[in-house]
Amino acid sequence: MKKLLSTLVAIAMLASMMLPVAALGETYEPITIQFWNGWSGSDGDVLIEMVDRFNETNPYNITIEMDINSEFLNKIAAEFAADSGPQLILGANNFKDLYVGYLLPLNEIFEKTALKQEDFIAGYVDSCSTDGEIFVLPFQVTARYMYWNKDLFAAAGLDPDVPPASYAEWSEMAAKITNEDANVYGSGLSYTATVTNAAIMQRMGGNFVDYDENGEFVPLFEGNEGFVKFGNWMKDLIDSGNNPMETDTTSMFKAGQIGIMADGAWTNSALQEIGLNYGVGLLPYDDAGKVLPTSVSGFAITKYTTEAEVMACYRFLEWWYNGDENTDVSGALRWSLDCGYPAYYLPVVNDPRYQASELLASMTNTDNEVDTTFWAPSAFAQTFTLSSEVIQPFIDKVVISGEDPLSVLSECQSSAQAIIDAAKK
Repeated sequence: MKKLLSTLVAIAMLASMMLPVAALGETYEPITIQFWNGWSGSDGDVLIEMVDRFNETNPYNITIEMDINSEFLNKIAAEFAADSGPQLILGANNFKDLYVGYLLPLNEIFEKTALKQEDFIAGYVDSCSTDGEIFVLPFQVTARYMYWNKDLFAAAGLDPDVPPASYAEWSEMAAKITNEDANVYGSGLSYTATVTNAAIMQRMGGNFVDYDENGEFVPLFEGNEGFVKFGNWMKDLIDSGNNPMETDTTSMFKAGQIGIMADGAWTNSALQEIGLNYGVGLLPYDDAGKVLPTSVSGFAITKYTTEAEVMACYRFLEWWYNGDENTDVSGALRWSLDCGYPAYYLPVVNDPRYQASELLASMTNTDNEVDTTFWAPSAFAQTFTLSSEVIQPFIDKVVISGEDPLSVLSECQSSAQAIIDAAKK
């Protein structure tokens, strides 16, 4: 009898190994998803590890074949032009505008999986949507944050745990921290860091380009008092000697020579490696209101995807955000814990492991009323041109050369309008 039972168990085990992977008694045909993106370096290593784990543990017989390529942007543009493409990609939120008709709306994912739209912070999802249809589901949010050196604060008699709550306070604290004899500057804004400076500029003066009443793009430089305020504020910091005329102020911050600066979330890992005693948080709001300029990238499913493949993509995305019984840390949570980017997904924000990180918690925005527009509506595809031909020249002329900001803004208005007109041709 024992021999018979052993034989039956062996047969059952052999049979289970020969069957397709099953969940709750259901079997699934093998399905492969091509997943393209441009995430390389250490962040790419995390992505590779997580995708490998999904492939090893998912019960749906899904294999994600990932292609990480530093030329992803060029590659996907060429692929779409040839009317073909992978099923799943990671792209910027403006892919919904650049590739109209090539991406599928993702709203149905909230009906076919356990994901809930209300768990995603609205401002980030809104930037990935057109007329209520979501075409890109957030994967990473990239903004600029305020960093301060706690030791320099303490040395200046300031509370090391209380950063400036306004840009007027930034200037006041910077003046107290500056120590010429020690080669220490209270403020560390690089005059060549266009994206970082624009993050503050936008908080003071609002979007650089927006829609007019006819739905056409219009530049908003002419007479913008907030932009004038920014130019004068930054110029005063430099003229007072409280902000150096240097291009690499981040390195100076790492060396303990800067009291307050602004930079991206990626700076945290380097600061932690050297053991600097610092704080980080959201940059103060200003006259433009609750403005948090953010570059959002995320998952998108292309039109070259069958119904079964769409469901496979949904299951992978559900796993990325929520994990399953085989994962201790979801992909979304690990992206914050290991790569240092703040979360946009409330189950991650509320996870005790996320909350245990004072740095992550202090960089996190959970306010659904915050405007995350990055310089202009996402359909405006000329942000890099705007940066090099309009915003940086404004800083050079006003902050460095001391030209009248209102006159320079008139020039900016003309330059930005020319960029808009050229894009129409």
